[in-house]
Amino acid sequence: MRDISEKVSYLQGLSEGLNISEGSPQGKIITGILSVLEELSYTITHLECEMEDFREYVESIDDDLFDLEESLFEDELIELSCQHCGEELFFESDLLEDEDTIEIICPSCNEVVFINDGSFDYDPAYIDNEFGDEIPNPSPS
Repeated sequence: MRDISEKVSYLQGLSEGLNISEGSPQGKIITGILSVLEELSYTITHLECEMEDFREYVESIDDDLFDLEESLFEDELIELSCQHCGEELFFESDLLEDEDTIEIICPSCNEVVFINDGSFDYDPAYIDNEFGDEIPNPSPS
């Protein structure tokens, strides 16, 4: 935007070279117009600098968001439907291999949907390929 600042400076120089009196009506108008142009030039230059800072900040946020999405969705998710209320639940597939006993509980009805201790009869391929279908009933313990 220096181009605009340079053009305003050039016009100011031309007006000084015309020897127009600032007391005359034409001089007041020209001086006022040049003053407004100078303020607009400064404002535009300032806004451009702020816009560039804003653009860099948004790009930084976008990069951070991409990294976050990548880390969240890097693990494979399994989707189950609660047998009691039909609520759809998601959990990471690595919970199936966890050595500790982990229960997946439905947040809507507080019923156990899955336990990784082998008491639930399921086929992981069936779960992975048929999202949204219910897991077969647990086998009696």
